[in-house]
Amino acid sequence: MRGTRVLVTGSTGLIGAPLLRSLRDRSFQAHGVSRIATTDPLTHRADLSVPEPTVRLLADVNPSVVVHLAGGRGGDPELLYESNVSTTKNVLEAAARLESPPAFITAGSAAEYGEPPSGVASESSPPHPVTDYGRAKLAASALARELSAESGIRLCVVRPFNIVSPRLPTSTALGNMREQLRAQTGRHRVVRCGRLDVVRDFVPLHFVVEVLSSLLDLEEWPRVLNVCSGTGLELGSVLRAMADCLDVDVHVTPIDELTNISAAQKIIGDATLLHKLGLRCEPTAASLARLLVADDAHERGPLPSSFV
Repeated sequence: MRGTRVLVTGSTGLIGAPLLRSLRDRSFQAHGVSRIATTDPLTHRADLSVPEPTVRLLADVNPSVVVHLAGGRGGDPELLYESNVSTTKNVLEAAARLESPPAFITAGSAAEYGEPPSGVASESSPPHPVTDYGRAKLAASALARELSAESGIRLCVVRPFNIVSPRLPTSTALGNMREQLRAQTGRHRVVRCGRLDVVRDFVPLHFVVEVLSSLLDLEEWPRVLNVCSGTGLELGSVLRAMADCLDVDVHVTPIDELTNISAAQKIIGDATLLHKLGLRCEPTAASLARLLVADDAHERGPLPSSFV
């Protein structure tokens, strides 16, 4: 599908920015859309929570594929609904109005699963989100399936698990701990954080980009695809590995405000379907730590949480 015109929403975000670069490197005609202005002539500025500019954007670009990454993690339930559900509705409805509606990849989240009884979530696991964000993403995914079925649009809902990047915002646990470590000097450093005993499926950002890019080469898509490693790591093990990378000692100070946040104890993705597609990643606490504290990461700094 090289040469295909692709529209990436949320193209200045954590996933969108490197995906746009990857697609262009592979000779796709990749357009972006963001709420913020850029100097890129193929990145359009639009508020996708408003129907009219969304319709104009889709008509102007007329893409063959939409990769819908626009959304948000922060704010109250109403804001979460607007940034995740409303944008999905508007982009899909605008896509359906085109003479040749595009195929559609939309970003769900592992947060849709909540906490599976076994701790492992496959694509067929019933969703039971435990956070407002998970509930908003589940509503967006359900709406995407409904609207795509009505319009005949080819759809894949990808559900990334815990993304790891040196540009994670401080609103995430790893991003917060990383910034605290890098902001201090000396051998002994203090990290104020929530629970470290939770087990998560951590996925390097470059692998998420690889999966999204690879989908464009497939003739058939799964309806839902977990983007995961299939391996669970305790959050504290990644913090300890970051300390080892920096050659420092860490003292952890629990913060009630963070430890009391509702969160699953353990959630790991079932990577069986991903492996059948020839896609695999096998991160360790050490490899994730090296990624997080890369020498050039401090200069770039984290993305604002609104970009996620």
